[in-house]
Order: sequence, then C-alpha cells, then structure tokens
Amino acid sequence: MYTNPAVFARLFINNRRFWIPCMMLFCLCALSIFLQQSNQVETFLSTQRSHDFPYSYSNSLTYDEVKYLLDQLFDSEIPLVDLQSVWNKIIEIWKQILKKFLRDACELCHENDFYCYESVDLNRYVYYINESFYPINESKRPVGMGIYYYFDLKTLHSVNNSILPTDVSYCDYFHMMQLMMNVQIILHQAQIKYFLTKGTLIGVLRHHDVIPWDTDIDLFIPSSATQKILNSFRQVDSTSVKAPIKPSNKTRTTTRTRTTTPESTTTRMSKDRPSFHNDLVVYRFKNIHRVTSYKIFSLRSPLVNRTNYRWPKIDIFPYEENTTHIYAYPKHQHNLGTMNYLAKSDLEPIYLRILGPLLVPSPRHLRLSLKAMIKLGRSNLFYACEGNTFLHRYNRGPTETWRVPCKELHRTYPFVQNERNFTSSLCFEELKFPQLNQSLSLYQYRCAEDLRRTL
Repeated sequence: MYTNPAVFARLFINNRRFWIPCMMLFCLCALSIFLQQSNQVETFLSTQRSHDFPYSYSNSLTYDEVKYLLDQLFDSEIPLVDLQSVWNKIIEIWKQILKKFLRDACELCHENDFYCYESVDLNRYVYYINESFYPINESKRPVGMGIYYYFDLKTLHSVNNSILPTDVSYCDYFHMMQLMMNVQIILHQAQIKYFLTKGTLIGVLRHHDVIPWDTDIDLFIPSSATQKILNSFRQVDSTSVKAPIKPSNKTRTTTRTRTTTPESTTTRMSKDRPSFHNDLVVYRFKNIHRVTSYKIFSLRSPLVNRTNYRWPKIDIFPYEENTTHIYAYPKHQHNLGTMNYLAKSDLEPIYLRILGPLLVPSPRHLRLSLKAMIKLGRSNLFYACEGNTFLHRYNRGPTETWRVPCKELHRTYPFVQNERNFTSSLCFEELKFPQLNQSLSLYQYRCAEDLRRTL
C-alpha cells in the first residue's frame, strides 16, 4: 500500500502510539545486552586475577612468599605500575586473613551467629585502608608495610604467664578487634586523621599486636575533629536517680545510662552500615574540669564497675596543633592523653603498622614519638616489660605491679625480632612464637636507626 519509504517513515513518526512502545522495547534490549557484556567482563577479570596471583592465602602462606612481596614493595628500582601490582597482592592476602580471623572468631565465640559475621563490613574496612595508603604516585610509595600472615586466634590468645598474666581471652580479644575495625571505618568515613599512641604503640612495635597483658587501645586525633566524633557516634548521658532497695529507710543512688543520638548523626548514618555501628557509643571522660579523652564502646559489652562506660573500649585522645608541632597538655604531669611537643615532620608521613590481623596508622619517627607520648625513663622497651598500672576492665589499680626483663616472657608471649640493612636503610621485623616454633608476621619499613635503639 505504502511503497514509498519516505511516506512510511512519516506515518511511523506521526503515529506516537506505535512509536513510543517501540523505543521502549529498543532501550530494554540495549540495556540487557550491556548488562550481559559487563557480567562477562567481570567474570573475565575475576578469573584473570585468580590466574595471575601466584600465592596461596591465609595460614598456608610461607615466610619466603611474604618476604619476597615485601622486598619487591620496597625496591626503589621497581616501576610504579609494578609496585601497585605488588601492593594489590598484599592487600588481597590481608583481606583473606581478615576473613579467616572473622570466621574463626565467630565459630569459637558466637557459635556461627549470623550477627557476628555481619558485625564487621570487611570490604569497606579494607577499602578505606587501601584508599588512604595506596601508592597512587611516586610521592606515596610505601614507608612501611607488613602482614600477620599466620594468625591463629585460639592458639595465640590462650597463652598466659604467671609473672605478667592476662585475663583477656581469645573471645575478649576478638571483641576488641571487632570494635577497632568498626571505629576505623567510621573515622575514615568522617575523614578524621588518627594514629596509635601509648601502650598500643608499644604493643605494635614489640608484639605486632596489643601488649598481651594490656586491655585497651589508644588513639590520637586532632582536637578540631572532636565534634565529628560526637556526631559520628551515639552519646552517653548519665543521670543519677535515687531508688529504694527494700522496705527500709535506707536509699541508694544508682546511675542510669541513656543514649542520645544527635539529629546530625541520624541523617549521617547510611542504611547500608552494619547494625553493629548503631550500638557504638562515645563517652566524654573528664579529668576534674576538662574532657581528656573519648571512650568508644558497644552497648552489647558489659558495664565497667562504678563507671558509665563499658569494656572493651577504644580510648581516643585529642591533641592541639600549630603550624609546626602537635601537643596535648605538655605541662601536665598526669598521663591521660598528654603529649610533649612533636614536630609534624616527625609525625608524617603516617604509615601502617601491624595490630594483630589489622593494619593501623602509626607515627613516622618512632623514637621521638615515643619520647613525646610516653614516660619511658631509661629502660629499653625490648628489655624491660612493665605490667598494667591500671586495670581498665575493672576500673581499679592492680594489686601488684611487676617490672621484669622481657626475656623472661619470651617462652610465653611472641616478641618481635628485628634487623636493619645499612645499605638500603630498611628495617625488617619478624614476629616469632616459641610455642609454634615459627614466624607469625613480617614487617618492613624505611628507618634511620635500629628498632632496639628506638625502643
């Protein structure tokens, strides 16, 4: 009927009832083809990565495999593209170690409870650490890197010593790391700079972990970021009320703790966050008249005796800064978040350190950082091990405070062994566990002096 193509095209364009459904059908076909091709590309990339990666994962890794990767990572002659490839391999290994740690902990401590597996967003945690320290250009070549490649939760945290004992079980330890990972995620989301301090800094240098007989984790943040902390977590507001005990004239005072969530926090929290984040609380700890620290803990944890906070917890101390230095109450004698003047050039670039299965930012110049943050005295921290001066779990001092040569603890707790290559100015650390008779973790970093001299 319509033999002229021009006439047919004009009729097709003018007839919208026919034209619109055809265009929708065409778009759906194009979208389905695109999705199919993208799935094929992702499948190809995933299989390609598995073929390109030459190393096994988790506890089957060998010393030589990890050492080879770290040597490549700090080879100044290696091109940036190859260095990034090595970095990606190390991050992928680390991610598998974290997965095993979470799986083992959930099996041991929570009987495979689904909430336990969902309590940490491992993909997001690894993403933020990788994003912050990825060697994107020549100026961001790694300063320090390593992994705890053999981490057996039950074996490593079932040991004890009669001189400096620990009452932190492997499940307690898991809850500390579980809390720390979630706090790190939130700090990165809020773009808050943080780094290790005090006993936790000593622990990562001497044990590649928290000190075995220590019970908390210490971090420093800029004081300008304290409002972000308050907006990022629920806040504790304690009020004292009188309540009767029995049919008696006596009364007692009990402290009820309620949590308040600021409006900004409600709007800030995204729906895809783990539910564990909703249980995290910040408590402003005051020393006489001023806030000296912020304690972050989970509402699922047990309440500490005669306090408004719970254990385990993360202690976050704020520091002040000027154009050249950072400091925190430098003229005070108390040890609650004090820090003498530390040059920013000695603090930065901040680099990653091993904290058990985790990676956490640490100051660059170790000796000067320790001197500014901790009252060391004259003892080398590798030779003298000191017990806790305060038991955070019970909110009291210890009945006895021991200070012993660290060599007396070597058969019980793992200690770092280190050496320095004077030619390359690289320091190499290895953590050995005598009860397993094998290496547990390897770490390498650029250094100006030997670690034992530093500590």
